Amino acid sequence: MMRFQPPPPSLFSPEVPLSDAVCRYFRVKHRDMVYLKFILEAYEGMNTMSTVDNVAGIIRIAIMPGFVEEMDELLAELGARVTMEPVAWEDQSGE
Repeated sequence: MMRFQPPPPSLFSPEVPLSDAVCRYFRVKHRDMVYLKFILEAYEGMNTMSTVDNVAGIIRIAIMPGFVEEMDELLAELGARVTMEPVAWEDQSGE
């Protein structure tokens, strides 16, 4: 009987711990969260977006090493379309 073997990591599914990622935090309107998530998911392997405070509308965008410049350019472009207020955030999750 063959056992399942996960595929090896690749550029599009890096095994990078969040501690190695560059995190950017923004306050956004709730209606824009889904739009941003949809756009950012198209850049698979370059970033992850998560909500850290749903009440205040704070999101975290964790940028994988090697993609900071490209993602900063994308975030600047997205900031021209939706209101994204950069905020300081102390990560309290222990990640």
